[in-house]
Amino acid sequence: MADKLAAAKVLVQRLAGYHFRNEDILMEAIDTTGQRISQSNQRLALLGDAVLQHALLDDWYPNGTPKGNGNAILSTVANNPNLAAVARRHGLDALVVTNPGHCGPLSTNTLATIVEALIGAVYLDSGKDLDTVKLALAGLELTPSNMG
Repeated sequence: MADKLAAAKVLVQRLAGYHFRNEDILMEAIDTTGQRISQSNQRLALLGDAVLQHALLDDWYPNGTPKGNGNAILSTVANNPNLAAVARRHGLDALVVTNPGHCGPLSTNTLATIVEALIGAVYLDSGKDLDTVKLALAGLELTPSNMG
């Protein structure tokens, strides 16, 4: 686990330019076992999903475009297949802490949950700084402009 935590710190720093102050929150984000925390990274992922939507809509709302455009941004950027593709593209799948009996590739839902949990972790660790989250999203290529 320590190796995966160290690798996760380096990868998040390289991709998102973010340095975690609290390693426990990063470990929670990449741990799917439920051994350290009873609901593994699920609670953090729920928060991360909401923060991702907030960050995307925070940039959409001021431009005055119709609601449909906002919905399109969310459905394009924040969907599980896209989040899983981001995880694979950036090697996040190699950092996931799984149960010892797990074999084979990680599911789309698991990979999407990891990305959401990492977003939630950046949000909490940064003192709930949405601008820091937006920089991390840009580093992960999770912006509407990367979907073109």
